[in-house]
Amino acid sequence: MSRSASAWVKITGARVVSLLTGKIPDQGTWPMVWGNSRLYAADRWKKRRSAFEHRSYDYDDAMRFAFATRRGSARDIREGSMPREALEFIASRLPKPRLNHGLRGLHIGNFVGISLAHLCDAACRLDSGAVVLSIDPNVPHRGVDSPQDLVVGLMNRYGFEGNWIPVTAFSLEPSPIYDVKNASGSATAFASYHGQSASEGLGNLERLGCKFDFVLIDGNHTASYLRRELAVIAKIVRPGAMIFLDDVDKANWQEVHAVFNKARRFGFAQVAHQGRVGVLRRLRPAEMRQQPCQDPS
Repeated sequence: MSRSASAWVKITGARVVSLLTGKIPDQGTWPMVWGNSRLYAADRWKKRRSAFEHRSYDYDDAMRFAFATRRGSARDIREGSMPREALEFIASRLPKPRLNHGLRGLHIGNFVGISLAHLCDAACRLDSGAVVLSIDPNVPHRGVDSPQDLVVGLMNRYGFEGNWIPVTAFSLEPSPIYDVKNASGSATAFASYHGQSASEGLGNLERLGCKFDFVLIDGNHTASYLRRELAVIAKIVRPGAMIFLDDVDKANWQEVHAVFNKARRFGFAQVAHQGRVGVLRRLRPAEMRQQPCQDPS
C-alpha cells in the first residue's frame, strides 16, 4: 500500500471512530483527521470552546488544571506552588484601591501560575480594573519545561487576560538557575536558558515610571539577589505599599529569612509573619526621616 493510501485509510478510520464514539480529536489531531470536512465544521469550534469557557477562580480547580496538563508531576506542581492558606493570608492583606488610581500589583516568580491567579482574583475582587504585572524568566522548574505555557492557560481559564501583563525576564541580571530536586530526584543547573529571557525587568519598570500597590516576591532565593531586588522595588512602589515575601521560614530558607529580618534598612517595616510568608510595608517619607534607612550591601 502506498504512503498516500495508508494515510487515507488512517484518516478515514479516525473519522469513523470519531463519529461513532462522539469523541472529538485533540487540538493537535483534528486538523489532520477532519481538515475542512463539512461533517465536523458545524460543531468542532462549539464543542472545543466549551472546554475553555471562562469560570470563576478556585484554588482546587487551578491545581486540577495544572495536573491535567501532564507537564509535570502532581507532586512537583503542588510542592512548587504556594499553599492555599499562604495565599489566603496574602489576599486578606492586599491594600484597598485609592480613589485616584486603580489597584496595581507586581508578581515576581510565577512557576505554573497558581499564586499569580490567586492574587489576580483577590485584586479584581477589590477593584475590577486591577492590573497585575508578572516577571518570570520561564526556565524549567521541577520537571516542568516552559512553565509559562501553563501560566497563560491558567490566566485565560479564569478570564484574567485583561488584568494581567506578563514579562518574560529575570528581575535583575541573569543568574544560574539551580532547580530543586523534583519527583525524579534530579537537580539540574539550567544555565543554558539564560538566552531565552530578557533581563533587568525591575530596572526597566523603574525607567518606565511604574508604581505598584503590592508586590509578591517568590523568585531568586539568594540573599544578595533579594537585597538588590528590594532596593529597586523600594523605588517602584507607593508609600504604604505591601510587600509579601514567600519562604521566609528560617528552617528551610535562611537567606530569605535574614533579609526579611533586616527589611528596615531597605525602607520597609515588618507587618506580619505567618508560616512561610512575611509581610512588609513601604515606609512613608516621614517614617524614614525618623530613622534613616541604610543602603543595601
